[in-house]
Amino acid sequence: MRSMASPTLLRWLLIATTLLPAAMAGSAASFAQAPGGESAAMGPADQAVRSGDFVRAAALLRKLAETENPEAQYRLASLYRTGRGIPQDDLLAFKWMKAAAERNHGRAQFNLAEMYLAGRGVAPDVAGAKLWLQKAASRGNDEAAKLLTEISMPRRIEPGAPGAVRPPSDGVLRVPGKADASSRPGSTKDPLDQRAEILTAAARGQTDALRKLISSGTGITAKDDDGNTALMLAASAGRRDTVNMLISARADINAENHLGERPLMLAAAGGHADIVGGLLGQGADLAARNRGGDNALTLATRGCHEQVVKVLINHGAEAGVVLDHGTTPLMIAAAACPLNLLEFLISSGAQVDGFDDRKRTALWFAADRGNAGAVLALLKHKADQRSPDTDGRTPLLIALENGNGDAAQILIGNQADLEGRTLAGNTPLILAAKSGMNDIVDRLLKQGARPDQRNNFGYSALMIASQEGRADVARTLLNAGADRTLRNKKRETAADIAMASGHPEIAPLLK
Repeated sequence: MRSMASPTLLRWLLIATTLLPAAMAGSAASFAQAPGGESAAMGPADQAVRSGDFVRAAALLRKLAETENPEAQYRLASLYRTGRGIPQDDLLAFKWMKAAAERNHGRAQFNLAEMYLAGRGVAPDVAGAKLWLQKAASRGNDEAAKLLTEISMPRRIEPGAPGAVRPPSDGVLRVPGKADASSRPGSTKDPLDQRAEILTAAARGQTDALRKLISSGTGITAKDDDGNTALMLAASAGRRDTVNMLISARADINAENHLGERPLMLAAAGGHADIVGGLLGQGADLAARNRGGDNALTLATRGCHEQVVKVLINHGAEAGVVLDHGTTPLMIAAAACPLNLLEFLISSGAQVDGFDDRKRTALWFAADRGNAGAVLALLKHKADQRSPDTDGRTPLLIALENGNGDAAQILIGNQADLEGRTLAGNTPLILAAKSGMNDIVDRLLKQGARPDQRNNFGYSALMIASQEGRADVARTLLNAGADRTLRNKKRETAADIAMASGHPEIAPLLK
């Protein structure tokens, strides 16, 4: 028997289906609007779009997306959604949109929520959509806040309808001393309507309307389906005046939603320093953690909100707090945040060489994500770059493995271990050859790296370069004396590997 979607889910599918075309129509325009820090990397793709060459744009974006560039991932997802330059593919659109959203790309978070609602590239999932709308709303996306409020409102079932259940008499929470509007003679408002009004007004920052609702007896502690109060919604959306009014009306500043999030956490995650300061001044719990183990400080750090981090630490937050699996705020910041935030955390007591349960340090995370500024800041504070993770990868090895050339160059210039090996036996030279970083290959050779070292499978850097079609790297290695006659454990030479890998143009160099 074919399953039927619930009326509630069908309603939100209709909303999302209506919204998606507008979002897709705007995706092409967004190609010329990369954030400042990513504009240089996006330049060639922008030019391809402006010239109408979407095939080239897709190819350029795919290469950047594979380096975990969130802007490129978002744009590539948009092309897959619309089928411009590449075949339309909802599954791949969802994959890349989710990758960008997970790296805090605001527009991707909103679009991913719409995909969850519409069931494009993924099974329809209202709960998943709400999660991403919350994240987008916390970054100041008013459209996300509006949609989140709408789909989180208690769904009213008309009396007499199948399954209709009236809320209990105490289902609408009240301001002390105020009579419930629905209980007064002549009142015609349904309690669910009242809850919807106060929550909507809070999320939209409609302070005057909210004040009138509260004075008329509407419950200030009403919650949406996810457990968010009016104060939570206002704090998440950055509505300072509304937050102040709700605090004055004695809203609970330490209330929790179903994810264990509190107003302070939501304001911190959204980067709203003024609201964070106000909540702390009223006694918000600084150390509280949500169900995922994050507190206000780590949530602010995940968004690289330097001013919020400063406010929290100045109010007593611990810069060296350790989360589940040994993660620290410094590790979180090292992955994506600017140098200044790392400097502040270190000056506030964060341990430079602390490591998680996989032996990864802040420097490891900076190298892994190619955050050159963070690498510089950590090395300035004597971070240990020779310490490997549980897979044997030092910061230099992970930077080279991911093709992060700038970070690798900095590490090489600061006494990196040039003879280190991964568990598979790959050396820095082998990894640089695989990624096609010829300038780094040349530098490693000049600093004494041995060209004929081989990994656990018997592959030398020359063999790897031949396998990957890196002709320039192969020439550099041969000029440095690499042995073209070596064989791997399959008894293949570099020339054999080049031919088998579809790179016959390299074979003449190897004879």
